[in-house]
Amino acid sequence: MCEETAPLLDPLADLSRQAAAYDWDAHGALILDQRYRERQLPLLGERARAPLGPEVGAGEYWPPIRSAVIPVDSERLAADGGITAFLDDLRRSDVASCVWWPGLALRADRMHATLVGGLGEGSELPAQLGQYIEVIVRGPWIGRFNTGRIYLPVQAADVASAAALAQLRTRTGADHRPLLAGYVQLTGDVTGDAYRQLRDIVATHRSRIAVRLPLSELWLMDTMDDLVLRSRLAARIPCGRAPR
Repeated sequence: MCEETAPLLDPLADLSRQAAAYDWDAHGALILDQRYRERQLPLLGERARAPLGPEVGAGEYWPPIRSAVIPVDSERLAADGGITAFLDDLRRSDVASCVWWPGLALRADRMHATLVGGLGEGSELPAQLGQYIEVIVRGPWIGRFNTGRIYLPVQAADVASAAALAQLRTRTGADHRPLLAGYVQLTGDVTGDAYRQLRDIVATHRSRIAVRLPLSELWLMDTMDDLVLRSRLAARIPCGRAPR
Protein backbone atom coordinates (compact mmCIF):
# COMPACT_ATOMS: atom_id res chain seq x y z
CA MET A 1 0.00 0.00 0.00
CA CYS A 2 1.26 3.48 -0.81
CA GLU A 3 0.94 6.50 1.47
CA GLU A 4 -2.13 7.79 -0.37
CA THR A 5 -4.13 4.54 -0.44
CA ALA A 6 -3.16 3.05 2.95
CA PRO A 7 -5.76 5.01 5.00
CA LEU A 8 -8.45 4.02 2.50
CA LEU A 9 -7.61 0.32 2.36
CA ASP A 10 -7.19 -0.14 6.12
CA PRO A 11 -8.71 2.79 8.05
CA LEU A 12 -8.73 0.98 11.41
CA ALA A 13 -4.99 0.28 11.21
CA ASP A 14 -4.29 3.90 10.28
CA LEU A 15 -6.47 5.20 13.12
CA SER A 16 -4.68 2.84 15.50
CA ARG A 17 -1.30 4.09 14.29
CA GLN A 18 -2.43 7.64 15.10
CA ALA A 19 -3.72 6.57 18.56
CA ALA A 20 -6.93 8.29 17.48
CA ALA A 21 -9.40 5.96 19.20
CA TYR A 22 -10.96 6.79 22.54
CA ASP A 23 -8.79 5.37 25.34
CA TRP A 24 -11.37 3.36 27.26
CA ASP A 25 -8.90 2.08 29.85
CA ALA A 26 -7.65 5.56 30.72
CA HIS A 27 -11.13 6.85 31.58
CA GLY A 28 -14.06 5.83 33.73
CA ALA A 29 -16.58 7.73 31.65
CA LEU A 30 -17.07 9.06 28.13
CA ILE A 31 -17.13 12.83 28.52
CA LEU A 32 -18.26 14.92 25.57
CA ASP A 33 -15.43 17.13 24.33
CA GLN A 34 -15.83 20.86 23.83
CA ARG A 35 -16.01 20.73 20.04
CA TYR A 36 -18.86 18.23 20.17
CA ARG A 37 -20.68 20.31 22.82
CA GLU A 38 -20.43 23.44 20.69
CA ARG A 39 -20.94 22.11 17.15
CA GLN A 40 -23.10 18.99 17.40
CA LEU A 41 -24.91 18.75 20.73
CA PRO A 42 -27.07 21.86 20.04
CA LEU A 43 -28.29 20.26 16.80
CA LEU A 44 -29.86 17.19 18.42
CA GLY A 45 -33.52 18.06 18.05
CA GLU A 46 -36.42 17.29 15.75
CA ARG A 47 -37.33 20.92 15.01
CA ALA A 48 -37.97 21.97 11.42
CA ARG A 49 -34.82 22.99 9.56
CA ALA A 50 -34.77 26.08 7.37
CA PRO A 51 -33.05 25.92 3.96
CA LEU A 52 -29.48 27.12 3.64
CA GLY A 53 -29.29 30.76 4.58
CA PRO A 54 -27.34 33.39 6.54
CA GLU A 55 -29.55 33.15 9.63
CA VAL A 56 -27.71 30.67 11.83
CA GLY A 57 -28.57 28.94 15.07
CA ALA A 58 -26.46 27.19 17.69
CA GLY A 59 -23.97 24.77 16.14
CA GLU A 60 -24.46 26.25 12.63
CA TYR A 61 -22.21 28.43 10.48
CA TRP A 62 -22.29 30.63 7.38
CA PRO A 63 -21.25 30.63 4.57
CA PRO A 64 -21.84 26.94 3.85
CA ILE A 65 -18.94 24.56 3.33
CA ARG A 66 -18.77 22.47 0.17
CA SER A 67 -17.35 18.96 0.41
CA ALA A 68 -16.98 15.94 -1.83
CA VAL A 69 -18.48 13.00 0.04
CA ILE A 70 -19.06 9.29 -0.32
CA PRO A 71 -22.79 8.60 0.16
CA VAL A 72 -23.56 5.69 2.47
CA ASP A 73 -26.76 3.81 1.63
CA SER A 74 -28.66 3.78 4.93
CA GLU A 75 -31.23 1.29 3.61
CA ARG A 76 -28.48 -1.26 2.92
CA LEU A 77 -27.07 -0.64 6.37
CA ALA A 78 -30.48 -1.12 7.97
CA ALA A 79 -30.88 -4.44 6.14
CA ASP A 80 -27.53 -5.78 7.37
CA GLY A 81 -27.66 -8.27 10.23
CA GLY A 82 -24.48 -6.93 11.82
CA ILE A 83 -25.77 -3.36 11.93
CA THR A 84 -29.13 -4.57 13.25
CA ALA A 85 -27.43 -6.52 16.05
CA PHE A 86 -25.31 -3.50 16.98
CA LEU A 87 -28.35 -1.19 17.22
CA ASP A 88 -30.34 -3.82 19.11
CA ASP A 89 -27.57 -4.12 21.69
CA LEU A 90 -27.54 -0.33 22.06
CA ARG A 91 -31.32 -0.23 22.55
CA ARG A 92 -31.20 -2.95 25.23
CA SER A 93 -28.35 -1.31 27.12
CA ASP A 94 -28.20 1.50 29.65
CA VAL A 95 -26.68 3.60 26.86
CA ALA A 96 -30.06 3.77 25.08
CA SER A 97 -31.21 6.85 27.01
CA CYS A 98 -28.10 8.72 25.82
CA VAL A 99 -28.67 8.03 22.10
CA TRP A 100 -30.34 10.53 19.77
CA TRP A 101 -32.50 7.90 18.09
CA PRO A 102 -34.45 10.31 15.81
CA GLY A 103 -31.15 11.16 14.16
CA LEU A 104 -31.01 7.78 12.39
CA ALA A 105 -34.10 8.72 10.39
CA LEU A 106 -33.37 12.45 10.06
CA ARG A 107 -29.93 11.78 8.57
CA ALA A 108 -30.82 8.65 6.59
CA ASP A 109 -30.84 10.39 3.20
CA ARG A 110 -27.57 12.25 3.81
CA MET A 111 -25.35 9.78 5.58
CA HIS A 112 -21.84 9.98 4.19
CA ALA A 113 -18.10 9.88 4.73
CA THR A 114 -16.25 13.06 3.77
CA LEU A 115 -13.64 12.44 1.09
CA VAL A 116 -12.58 16.08 0.54
CA GLY A 117 -13.75 18.74 2.96
CA GLY A 118 -13.78 22.50 2.50
CA LEU A 119 -13.56 22.67 -1.29
CA GLY A 120 -12.61 26.14 -2.49
CA GLU A 121 -14.15 27.89 -5.49
CA GLY A 122 -11.09 27.10 -7.60
CA SER A 123 -11.19 23.38 -6.91
CA GLU A 124 -11.86 21.47 -10.10
CA LEU A 125 -13.49 18.07 -9.89
CA PRO A 126 -14.23 15.75 -12.80
CA ALA A 127 -17.77 15.63 -14.14
CA GLN A 128 -17.64 11.86 -13.78
CA LEU A 129 -15.32 9.07 -12.66
CA GLY A 130 -14.61 6.26 -15.06
CA GLN A 131 -13.50 3.89 -12.32
CA TYR A 132 -15.91 1.44 -10.67
CA ILE A 133 -15.70 1.94 -6.90
CA GLU A 134 -16.76 -0.24 -4.01
CA VAL A 135 -16.41 0.46 -0.30
CA ILE A 136 -16.90 -1.57 2.87
CA VAL A 137 -18.55 -0.05 5.93
CA ARG A 138 -16.96 -1.37 9.12
CA GLY A 139 -18.08 -1.65 12.74
CA PRO A 140 -18.50 1.12 15.35
CA TRP A 141 -15.60 3.35 16.38
CA ILE A 142 -15.32 6.27 18.80
CA GLY A 143 -12.42 8.71 18.64
CA ARG A 144 -10.66 11.13 20.96
CA PHE A 145 -12.41 14.05 19.27
CA ASN A 146 -16.15 14.48 18.75
CA THR A 147 -16.48 11.91 21.52
CA GLY A 148 -20.28 11.97 21.39
CA ARG A 149 -20.33 10.50 17.90
CA ILE A 150 -20.21 6.81 17.03
CA TYR A 151 -18.60 6.47 13.62
CA LEU A 152 -18.55 3.67 11.08
CA PRO A 153 -15.13 3.53 9.36
CA VAL A 154 -15.35 3.22 5.58
CA GLN A 155 -12.67 1.44 3.57
CA ALA A 156 -12.09 0.96 -0.11
CA ALA A 157 -12.96 -2.60 -1.10
CA ASP A 158 -9.93 -3.03 -3.35
CA VAL A 159 -6.78 -1.34 -4.56
CA ALA A 160 -8.42 0.08 -7.71
CA SER A 161 -11.18 1.74 -5.68
CA ALA A 162 -8.65 3.15 -3.23
CA ALA A 163 -6.50 4.51 -6.07
CA ALA A 164 -9.48 6.27 -7.69
CA LEU A 165 -10.49 7.94 -4.42
CA ALA A 166 -6.91 8.87 -3.57
CA GLN A 167 -6.46 10.42 -7.01
CA LEU A 168 -9.43 12.69 -6.40
CA ARG A 169 -7.91 13.79 -3.12
CA THR A 170 -4.55 14.42 -4.72
CA ARG A 171 -6.23 16.51 -7.43
CA THR A 172 -7.79 18.79 -4.80
CA GLY A 173 -4.79 18.90 -2.48
CA ALA A 174 -6.73 17.21 0.34
CA ASP A 175 -5.16 15.21 3.13
CA HIS A 176 -5.06 11.43 2.77
CA ARG A 177 -6.76 10.13 5.90
CA PRO A 178 -9.23 7.42 6.95
CA LEU A 179 -12.87 7.78 6.01
CA LEU A 180 -15.42 7.94 8.83
CA ALA A 181 -19.22 8.05 8.52
CA GLY A 182 -20.99 9.55 11.51
CA TYR A 183 -23.81 7.22 12.49
CA VAL A 184 -25.04 7.56 16.09
CA GLN A 185 -25.08 10.74 18.17
CA LEU A 186 -24.96 10.77 21.95
CA THR A 187 -26.92 13.36 23.91
CA GLY A 188 -24.74 13.50 27.01
CA ASP A 189 -21.87 12.01 28.96
CA VAL A 190 -21.88 8.23 29.37
CA THR A 191 -21.01 7.08 32.89
CA GLY A 192 -21.24 4.11 35.26
CA ASP A 193 -22.64 0.85 33.92
CA ALA A 194 -23.61 2.56 30.65
CA TYR A 195 -19.94 3.42 30.01
CA ARG A 196 -18.80 -0.16 30.52
CA GLN A 197 -21.63 -1.43 28.32
CA LEU A 198 -20.80 1.02 25.52
CA ARG A 199 -17.15 0.01 25.61
CA ASP A 200 -18.13 -3.66 25.29
CA ILE A 201 -20.70 -3.03 22.53
CA VAL A 202 -18.18 -1.10 20.44
CA ALA A 203 -15.50 -3.76 20.94
CA THR A 204 -17.91 -6.62 20.18
CA HIS A 205 -19.34 -5.25 16.96
CA ARG A 206 -16.24 -3.61 15.46
CA SER A 207 -15.05 -6.84 13.86
CA ARG A 208 -18.51 -8.22 13.08
CA ILE A 209 -19.68 -5.56 10.64
CA ALA A 210 -18.52 -5.39 7.02
CA VAL A 211 -21.19 -4.02 4.68
CA ARG A 212 -20.08 -3.93 1.05
CA LEU A 213 -21.49 -0.99 -0.92
CA PRO A 214 -21.00 -0.30 -4.63
CA LEU A 215 -20.89 3.42 -5.38
CA SER A 216 -22.90 4.71 -8.30
CA GLU A 217 -21.86 8.29 -7.59
CA LEU A 218 -20.07 10.72 -5.30
CA TRP A 219 -21.79 13.86 -4.00
CA LEU A 220 -20.85 17.49 -3.71
CA MET A 221 -22.66 18.80 -0.63
CA ASP A 222 -23.08 22.32 0.75
CA THR A 223 -23.74 22.35 4.46
CA MET A 224 -23.91 24.78 7.35
CA ASP A 225 -23.69 22.36 10.27
CA ASP A 226 -21.58 19.34 11.16
CA LEU A 227 -24.53 16.92 10.90
CA VAL A 228 -25.58 18.22 7.44
CA LEU A 229 -29.11 18.78 8.75
CA ARG A 230 -29.13 22.08 6.87
CA SER A 231 -27.51 21.08 3.61
CA ARG A 232 -27.92 20.93 -0.15
CA LEU A 233 -26.84 18.35 -2.68
CA ALA A 234 -24.99 20.58 -5.13
CA ALA A 235 -23.91 17.97 -7.70
CA ARG A 236 -23.53 14.26 -8.37
CA ILE A 237 -20.37 12.76 -9.83
CA PRO A 238 -21.23 9.42 -11.51
CA CYS A 239 -18.86 6.52 -10.97
CA GLY A 240 -18.09 3.75 -13.46
CA ARG A 241 -20.26 0.66 -13.76
CA ALA A 242 -19.34 -2.70 -12.35
CA PRO A 243 -17.33 -4.89 -14.72
CA ARG A 244 -19.30 -7.76 -16.21
